[in-house]
Amino acid sequence: MRRIAAVALTAGTLMAGMAAVGAPAEAATGSWKPYNSYSHVAAWGSYTRSGGSTAVTGYLADDAKNGWTSCVRFKFTEGSKVYWSRFKIIGVAPDGTRYNFDGKATVKISVKSSYGSHMWVQECGRNKKTGKYYYGKGKQIF
Repeated sequence: MRRIAAVALTAGTLMAGMAAVGAPAEAATGSWKPYNSYSHVAAWGSYTRSGGSTAVTGYLADDAKNGWTSCVRFKFTEGSKVYWSRFKIIGVAPDGTRYNFDGKATVKISVKSSYGSHMWVQECGRNKKTGKYYYGKGKQIF
């Protein structure tokens, strides 16, 4: 039996949490959904901002076997600092081998960032033949 999971691939530097000095910020929550740039890719969820950091949860879905692995990418900023996080659907074979999944699947995703000024989200797809990623239009959430 195959298992399906979402794997976070991060580009950039992981950073220690640093909150602004002063009064604690009010917690804010909201939902996110990227522009629908590609057919057969869907992503949606919610976020919570508190104490200068952001926590994101949601889902990534693919509804067809079409030669593409569905993915979604987030960008968090704090001043000139940037943190990227990308999720794609990964299949796991019975022997434990991981591969880029192409087919119908929905997986839960989550990421936390100590950068809480702005957040963007983009749909993306990874071509199974070439391994290249293609990105849709970015959408600023806050």
